[in-house]
Amino acid sequence: MSLVRKIARTYFEYSNQSDMAQIGTLLTHNCTYYSRQLGFFVGQRKVIEMQTVFHAQYQLLSWEILSLKELKSNVIEIEFSFEGVLQNGEQQTRQGREHILTYNGLIQHIAVGL
Repeated sequence: MSLVRKIARTYFEYSNQSDMAQIGTLLTHNCTYYSRQLGFFVGQRKVIEMQTVFHAQYQLLSWEILSLKELKSNVIEIEFSFEGVLQNGEQQTRQGREHILTYNGLIQHIAVGL
């Protein structure tokens, strides 16, 4: 398995566990994150803060990787499905696409919904 695939799978695994400390170990210090729903975030601390707030909205949440496609040696495109239960009990399901770019074995950029 290529390094970028391993990083992507590990990132989704830690996300399913809502393990912000472990997610942080996968990110470069100056990483960036973009989501159509949430906007832009710059820096490891800001990305983790945003993800902490996002995860706290849910009683349960889970992503499933539907497909992985290496676009370049350090860029992967992921098709995923998401299921979650908000704190108020509302259920959410959706599918989407995420791109992860790596640099020196860490995540440099995440883009969701492109």
